[in-house]
Amino acid sequence: MTTTVENILQTGTVLNDKWVILELIGKGGMGEVYQAHQLNLKRDVAIKVISREWLQTLEDDVEEIEKGLQRFRREVQAMSQIRHPNVLQIFDYGSDSIKKDGEDSSIEYIVMEYIPGATLRFTMSEEGFHPDQETIKGWLEDHFLPVLDGVQAIHELGMVHRDLKPENVLMDGTTPKIADFGLARSIRLAPVT
Repeated sequence: MTTTVENILQTGTVLNDKWVILELIGKGGMGEVYQAHQLNLKRDVAIKVISREWLQTLEDDVEEIEKGLQRFRREVQAMSQIRHPNVLQIFDYGSDSIKKDGEDSSIEYIVMEYIPGATLRFTMSEEGFHPDQETIKGWLEDHFLPVLDGVQAIHELGMVHRDLKPENVLMDGTTPKIADFGLARSIRLAPVT
């Protein structure tokens, strides 16, 4: 029997009287990402929450759930320290209680800038750029070097991303922004094994 896991948030859900959920925009290994609207500042944001699907994989292992939540909090701490035009900006972090299937359910979430564009992968040709040297040079200058600038800013704060790939770099128009710090590691933060 196949069970369908429903998204933890539905369109119209309001978190902490501040953010209205507009739509689900992505699911990852341990989180769901939603586009939302921040009521008090009248701007769209992205909200990442721990997914119910991921928590169900841990069943009733309280220790594993806590380790997962620690990893999630680490992502918030790591990302919030970085101020760089090529790294996704964190706006807030919080928790809320929502009604799900008639029961109160606690969630933790990160609020970050909303980037509606594609990922760095979509700037890359499947066939490569060879032999067009000008196209290679342009792509390196416009996309690759700015990503390296963002990586340098991350490293200067003693952090390592640990999952840097084209799908984790969002394109804000023509500006690449490093995102998805789910596996970030900081020398300043206690390790989670």
